[in-house]
Amino acid sequence: MALTLNDEDHAIVGNGIAPVESQRSTASECRRLALGLVIVICIALSWVGAVQLTKMSYSEAFSAPLFLVWLGTSWMMTLFPVASAIYFLSAPHRRFRNPEAVIYWRHCTHVFSPSGITFRSLLTSMVLFTSLWVGINYSYSRALMYASATDVATLSSSSSAFIVLLSICILKEQILILRILSVLLSCVGIVLFAYADGFQSVGAAGVLLSLVSAIGIAMYKVLLKWRVGDASIYQMTLFLSVIGAFNTVTLFPVVLLLHFTGVEILYHIPWNFVIWSSILGVIFNFLINFGIAYTYPLFISLGTLLGIPINAIIDALVHNIDLLNWKFPGAILIMSGFLILLAPPSDSLTIHKFFLKLIRWKWTS
Repeated sequence: MALTLNDEDHAIVGNGIAPVESQRSTASECRRLALGLVIVICIALSWVGAVQLTKMSYSEAFSAPLFLVWLGTSWMMTLFPVASAIYFLSAPHRRFRNPEAVIYWRHCTHVFSPSGITFRSLLTSMVLFTSLWVGINYSYSRALMYASATDVATLSSSSSAFIVLLSICILKEQILILRILSVLLSCVGIVLFAYADGFQSVGAAGVLLSLVSAIGIAMYKVLLKWRVGDASIYQMTLFLSVIGAFNTVTLFPVVLLLHFTGVEILYHIPWNFVIWSSILGVIFNFLINFGIAYTYPLFISLGTLLGIPINAIIDALVHNIDLLNWKFPGAILIMSGFLILLAPPSDSLTIHKFFLKLIRWKWTS
């Protein structure tokens, strides 16, 4: 949904009135670009803030990653109400009444099945995707107990490589040279991270958990694409809100069980860190969904990538973590693999065909 001027807008040129499609288009693109830059910065800062505050919440008195996941995911219930409010308030002709509200609701519920929400479609979707969501975030949160925020954020970016592999296997997408190069760069970067910490060190546990999170992210995205296809932003906010509600109900007994069995004690909760981490996590998810609709999808990907150097600066200046070791080239390789996948599909295919022709020419000559 690009920002555009009204069709009735005109500009006075000379002594007459003439439509200025090119000026309107330029103004629209400038606004879209400016909004995109703001969203990129907000995505990066909200992600960095959530990760750093989660890291800072851990201490000798408090280490409860599942509780943090449960609380943060529960906040996602707010996404659909906020999205719906924006939908109906952003355009004067929309009114929250029949038939607009009914049409809007039916459109959103199609994310579960073509016939809308049914008990079977709701249950199967929520069991699968809530389990993946909780598993991903639990691995991510627990990795922060053993590794720096920069390490975890960088390694989670390697999920793009696993997405390529799973897309080829499950979605039967085409094998392209750039995608294979991205996978190779990410794999080498992961090995360098593990080597820097030592393969049997405590830091290696953080690397392993980060990789589990990255693989989970890839599985979640590929299965979501396979299940719901190209869902609208309002459909996705409903989907995420239902995940939040399902998580709140089903995971709460598990949180209590872990507390009373002494696995995750909840007596000394650093509420300032925990609450703000959850809020920033919701803001991050909100911006990811709405940023795609209001600006360029490329910007959204760059927002998460920008969070890596910001995390590195904070870790170096605040936490005195030395990052100038084998992790530095590893991070460069993983980020390069991520950037390669941002190339448009048409360009990737053109490069793929060029290299195939070059290989055939070398082979026959």
